[in-house]
Amino acid sequence: MRTREASRAATTTQSRAAARAGAEVASRMVAARAGRAGSASAKGAPSAQDGCAAEGQTAAQAERAATLDESGAKGIAAKECGRSGMQGCAERGDESERLETDAGFAAALRAEALKGRRGAPRKIALLMPLPFCLMGALAGGIGGGGAVGAFSTYGWNWWYALPLPIAIALIATSVANLDARQKLRPVLGLPVPPARTWWAKTAYALSLVFAANLVVLAASILVRALGGAAPGALAGFATAAMLTAANAWAVPASLALATRFGSLAGIAIPALAQLGLGIGLWTSPWWFLFPPTTALVAVSPLVGVAPSGVPLAPGDALGAFGWETAAGLFVALALFAALAAAGARWYAGREAR
Repeated sequence: MRTREASRAATTTQSRAAARAGAEVASRMVAARAGRAGSASAKGAPSAQDGCAAEGQTAAQAERAATLDESGAKGIAAKECGRSGMQGCAERGDESERLETDAGFAAALRAEALKGRRGAPRKIALLMPLPFCLMGALAGGIGGGGAVGAFSTYGWNWWYALPLPIAIALIATSVANLDARQKLRPVLGLPVPPARTWWAKTAYALSLVFAANLVVLAASILVRALGGAAPGALAGFATAAMLTAANAWAVPASLALATRFGSLAGIAIPALAQLGLGIGLWTSPWWFLFPPTTALVAVSPLVGVAPSGVPLAPGDALGAFGWETAAGLFVALALFAALAAAGARWYAGREAR
C-alpha cells in the first residue's frame, strides 16, 4: 500500500510539473506567433513555423501528461502494463478476478445466513444437542462423584452416534428448503452464478453442523470446570472438528436430495446411510473406508469410549491413533469434495434450464 501511495504521489508531482511546463511552452508559442506577425522575413518564416510546430507538439505532450492527475490509477496501470508486458497484466487481471469471486462468495454466504437467521437450521443446531448436554452433565457429577465415562458417554457418544446424523440431515434439508419451496426463484434473481450459491449453501450448512458440535464442547468444558468428569477443552475441540469433517459428506448429499426430490429424501437417505453403515461396520478392519464409521471410531481415543458407548479399557486398540484414522479422515473429506463439486455442476445446470 505504501509503495502504491508513493507511486501515485510521484505521478501527481510529475503531472503538475508537466502542466507548468505546458503553460510555459504555450506562452512561448504566443510570443513567437506575435514576433512572426511583426518582423519575420520570408527566409526565416519556415524555420519559425518549424519551431512553432515543435513547440506545439511539446505543449500537446505536456497537456496529455497533465491529464494523468485526473485519470490517476488507470494511466499508471496502462504504463505499467506497457513496461512489464502482457504477463504482468494477466497476473493483475487474475488477482482482480479472484478478489471479485471471493467478494461474491462472501455476499452469497451472508445472504444464506440472513435467510436462515430465524429459520429452522439455526434452531436445530443450537437446541438439538441440549438434552444430551444435560444428561452428560448429570452423569458427569457436577461437584464431583461422576461415573466412569460420564460426559464422554452420555454427552459426546450418545450425541454423535445417534442424533448427529439426523441433525445434519435436518440442517442441510432446511437450508435447501429456504429456496426450494419457492422453486429457487430467490436464487434465480441473484446476480451471481448458481454454482457460487450452491457453495455458499454448503458452507453455511457445514458451519451450523460445526456449531452444533461446539454446543456439546461448551457443555463439556463447563462440566469439567465445575468438577465433573469430562474431556478437556483441547480434546473436546478436536472431537468437534473430527466429527464435522467425518460427517461433512452428508451435507451436499442432503442438499441435492432435498432440492431434487423433497425433504423426506433429503432427511431419510443420508441419515439412514450414516446410522446403518456406522453402527454396522465399526468393528470391521476396513472401517476407515466408510466415512459414517470413521465418525464413530476416529474420536474414540479423544473421548475415551468405544462407538458402543462403553469406556475403553487400558491397552484397547481403539484408544490409540493409527494410520487408519488419517486414512479415514482423508476418505471422508475426499468424498465431501467430490459430492460438493458434483452438486455445484448439477445446480448450475438446473439453474440454466
